[in-house]
Amino acid sequence: MYDIRQLRYFVAVAEERNFRRAAKRLHITQPPLSQAIRQLEAALGVTLFSRNTHGVRLTRAGEVFLAEATRLLESIEQSARRARQAEAGEIGRLRLGYSASALYSQTLTRALAALIAQRPQITLTLCAGNALDHLNALRDGQLEAAVVRADLAEASSNGLTLTRLGDEPLYALLEGAHPLASRDTLRLADLAGERLLLQPAADRTFLRRQIEGLAERAGVSLTGALEVADLAAMTGFAVAGLGVALMPKSVTMIALGGVAIPLDDEGASSPLSLVYLAEDAAARALDALIAPII
Repeated sequence: MYDIRQLRYFVAVAEERNFRRAAKRLHITQPPLSQAIRQLEAALGVTLFSRNTHGVRLTRAGEVFLAEATRLLESIEQSARRARQAEAGEIGRLRLGYSASALYSQTLTRALAALIAQRPQITLTLCAGNALDHLNALRDGQLEAAVVRADLAEASSNGLTLTRLGDEPLYALLEGAHPLASRDTLRLADLAGERLLLQPAADRTFLRRQIEGLAERAGVSLTGALEVADLAAMTGFAVAGLGVALMPKSVTMIALGGVAIPLDDEGASSPLSLVYLAEDAAARALDALIAPII
């Protein structure tokens, strides 16, 4: 059997038509080059070169083998180049998990846009879910990165790299004609008796659990809440006067009309974090693009 080194030696001799010049090009001496060609001919069972005092020329078998050897070496080089690009995060895939309330973060979306522009050969896949599901998916190798709006304990992110993107406060989104629309700030207790628009409890999102904790401390019942899975739809319902939506500030930015007022309760702000596999180059590249923004 032959190896890549022998193929390279053969192509050099075939192109130079001279063993001495080929050896000089390869930065080796002539004897090991001649030996390598003899070994290649023995492995193939054919004569590749006709030798004379003026140099060498390819036999018919050598001409056919040169085309195949050149193609094979080009394929090997392309494979090596793509492997280096994958190692550098220039090609490959990035499966990014996100929680619904983190999707509207401009920090995230600007960095993703920059990543795609700089590395167009990366295949980006966005996967919706909650923070707990994303952490499990990261550890199982089903995601390379996730952006979550959650207060991640050190234990929950063990083995993963975490970059904190900043803190984001909760806002109440109301219709413009609402009696509370003129307030500078609100406390959750001020919304007692209002129909609240919330994510479904069954989805187990951090946002829903955060609001449940705030409501318990404020003594506000969530029994009459209207559950809306889609945050974009929730903003429309709030502006239309169907209820008061509690959501991160970034989500209220998409609301057309209505009034967004910050909640003043303790614990009404939570961190937004990028969590990713440290060995994944594309995820590291995304982190590097986020860093200058925050």
